[in-house]
Amino acid sequence: MVAAIPNSRKALLVPTFNVIIRKAEDVGGYWAECTNISGCFTQGKTLKELQERMFEVVDLILQDDYPEIKDYFLEFEVQNA
Repeated sequence: MVAAIPNSRKALLVPTFNVIIRKAEDVGGYWAECTNISGCFTQGKTLKELQERMFEVVDLILQDDYPEIKDYFLEFEVQNA
């Protein structure tokens, strides 16, 4: 799944963060990591729950470590491992 990116000039200035989603075969559900932010990962029982949690995690990290970033996009991709 890929988040939609608006066709505006402002969108070109907004950082994009890539998120890789993998199935958690051993316990069920999914886990994901944001490849652009060290230590940024989460898990969820469904893809919807996983995406919601990833937005929360990225928000928290950006608020603490990068307060100057106000707007951003997350791109989600499911990879078969």
